[in-house]
Amino acid sequence: MRILLPVHQYLPRKVGGTEVYTWSLAQALAARGHTVTVFYPDTTVTADTREELGQHAVWRAPAAPAPGLAGPLGIFWRTFRNPSVEHSYRRALAELRPEVVHVQHVQEGSARILALTGSIPLLITLHDFWFRCAVANLVRPDGSRCEGPSVACADCLLARAHARVPRWMRPLVAVPAAYRNLYLTWMLTYAERIITPSAFVRQRFMDWGVDGARLAVVPNGLDASRLQAGAPTVSSIPGTPGRRFGYLGSVAPIKGLHVALRAFEGLPEDATLSIYGDTALFPTYVQQLKEGVRHPGVRFMDRLPAEAVGAALRQLDYLIVPSLADESYSMVVDEAQALGVPVIASALGALARIRDGVDGRLFPAGDAAGLHAILKELVERPDLHQRYVRALPRVPLLSEQAALLEGMYSALLSQGHSARRR
Repeated sequence: MRILLPVHQYLPRKVGGTEVYTWSLAQALAARGHTVTVFYPDTTVTADTREELGQHAVWRAPAAPAPGLAGPLGIFWRTFRNPSVEHSYRRALAELRPEVVHVQHVQEGSARILALTGSIPLLITLHDFWFRCAVANLVRPDGSRCEGPSVACADCLLARAHARVPRWMRPLVAVPAAYRNLYLTWMLTYAERIITPSAFVRQRFMDWGVDGARLAVVPNGLDASRLQAGAPTVSSIPGTPGRRFGYLGSVAPIKGLHVALRAFEGLPEDATLSIYGDTALFPTYVQQLKEGVRHPGVRFMDRLPAEAVGAALRQLDYLIVPSLADESYSMVVDEAQALGVPVIASALGALARIRDGVDGRLFPAGDAAGLHAILKELVERPDLHQRYVRALPRVPLLSEQAALLEGMYSALLSQGHSARRR
């Protein structure tokens, strides 16, 4: 099959869960004999650019802002519409003639590519909540959780634009947010299959009115080879076995790292917390974190390249995931569990798949005291580590997911277009 995988950004310039997953999926599908191309917008190119990347190809679409709306409204508009990307997508469809299109993300590209796909079988994976939340994570500007689209979307838009307007004008700001949500709801109707990585995400979109018959739960598969082969040397992690904790992910307020640092205070000095993440994205937050460290075992490390994740995880006894937002899946949980590392996580969203007291631990999101009590118990009870390790679940492999998706692609191809649309 000729398969096209549109995504909003890609390796090596952008490294995140969706980007790494798309890379691994493209490689796995190519290994099964398919011709795979990843399509993504790139502001550094001025013309369509095709090149080989591993076993698959990439199509880099020029994404410079087109003349038109300016100011905050124009910036907001380009988060889900970009005529330049749409023109490039049409050219890609004509030249590549894909038999299946499986969209991974369209943020900062153009949601309209779903409508432009036409009669080609179309699937989309909802890696987060962007189709119902402009900031994708359902977190309000004050850090509280959000239940979905409402007039309060105006507060998020104003906070992102760093704009201040009189309170009486806020309902007017909510109008473009409402239009965005209605437009993206319409675009989702063009997808014949909507894949969610967890049952939690599926239920949220059903609550928001998406037909459950079109939603299929397909957990993200793990590319185990990426964790094992060719990993560069990672500096050794000090600490007593059973007391080596780690954090891997974005160093952003919604990820709750400040909660983990508060919880770490008062633990024995031979306990360590190694933090791997990009410290340049939120410099003020990072500075506050570093100034607030009260334990000698806390270490801020560099952001890990994707191929070094396994080497870092293998040196940990526990991984801490203290997120303050509903996680749609969390690849790092799969990576840790596959390498025998139990996870301590906030009891939010898809993180609740961790079985508290069986293969890891859960604590109320934002509860530093609750997390501290868990960490204290773990350092005082080293026997718990092996108990949790023995109970870790089998992590689904990407090769298995690729075979499952291949079956879904074939099923759609075997149906007529009108039958699929019905």
